[in-house]
Amino acid sequence: MSRRMCGIILNRRHRYHSIISIIILLALTSSASSGSRRILHIDSNDYLFLDEMIFGFSLEHSFDMISQKGKLYSKNHYAVYSVGMSVLLVDGSLYVSSRAVRRSVGRILIPRDAGEHILKSFMPRIDLTRKGDALHAEFPNGDASPPYGSEERDRRPSKDRISFIVIDPGHGGRDPGAVGKGGLEEKDITLKVANFLEKKMMERLPGTRAILTRRDDRFIELSERTDAANRLLRRNENGIFLSIHVNSSLSSRISGYETYFLSQNPTNEDARNTAALENNVIILEERSGRKEVYDDVDYIEAMMITTQIQKESSVLAGSIQNGLARKNKVFGSRGVKKADFFVLRGVLMPAVLIEIGYISNKKESLHLKSERYLTIIAEGIAEGVSLFIKRYNSLIKID
Repeated sequence: MSRRMCGIILNRRHRYHSIISIIILLALTSSASSGSRRILHIDSNDYLFLDEMIFGFSLEHSFDMISQKGKLYSKNHYAVYSVGMSVLLVDGSLYVSSRAVRRSVGRILIPRDAGEHILKSFMPRIDLTRKGDALHAEFPNGDASPPYGSEERDRRPSKDRISFIVIDPGHGGRDPGAVGKGGLEEKDITLKVANFLEKKMMERLPGTRAILTRRDDRFIELSERTDAANRLLRRNENGIFLSIHVNSSLSSRISGYETYFLSQNPTNEDARNTAALENNVIILEERSGRKEVYDDVDYIEAMMITTQIQKESSVLAGSIQNGLARKNKVFGSRGVKKADFFVLRGVLMPAVLIEIGYISNKKESLHLKSERYLTIIAEGIAEGVSLFIKRYNSLIKID
């Protein structure tokens, strides 16, 4: 198909969506005057219609059809949500709902508790009370806003227990990652370690779920790995994200393992180079998706989120390094480091990237071929993760 023809089709689709949007807006405007607001019940859960929230409270809104991400604005307040995810960013803080944002017949549905949280954050003096099957909003001056379906007043979620672990075998498919002598490829090593780690975690923490982002040799974009983890978040259910990788260096003498957490200020030049090497995978991703995931706005949002979980990620990284040091007596620890890894940018939970060794080192490369050695690596990671989770959960109070 020619570029001109693709452009014509895209323009027609854009006009179609614009026309549909205008029709919906007109319908909503006419219904707003009636003072009635519906609530949608799905699987015994309550949802608010986002468009009715927008019109009822004069909110500004933007939505991207490709990324399925939307933003709400009101003066100096904002909220960011993604369809299919239960976690939202509201005024720089994370809010985790018990269910995910949904779409139905072209309309976006916000979980009731998340909708109330947004309204209370945007308008702190608002009084929300349930009347029948609607949420009645009043302000101190006595003016009332149109009712919305709901049942609870705003409540901030308590810190949630870690109940799942997302294990991300780096690279895959058309992206081999680092390649050593004899054709040894990083993507194969990371998948083996991930499989071993899953079994170890199930043995150590039987009540905790372990989920792999890939179970075979396939290519997965970085944003998809992040989304796979974030979609698992629920109220009272937190998780951790572990991305497994193998390092490479121009110097064949460098060896050892190191664990990273996300930061815009790399520990040193080696850390910066490692991040650049791992981030090169974006050249293999679809061009249309890259802009949405790695543009400046998303980067700023990612760093805002990171400030809340950076400390926990740092502690997790240290625990993993200690676990590896206790199990791996062949190669030494290179310590905990920080760098800007794209795969960690959007993760909404404690997250680390583990470089288990150097494929460019002849001796270490031979060990990375050994399943027995990879099992030891997995055991070290599992020990560190287990200690972190037990300490983390012991400090949490569940509502």
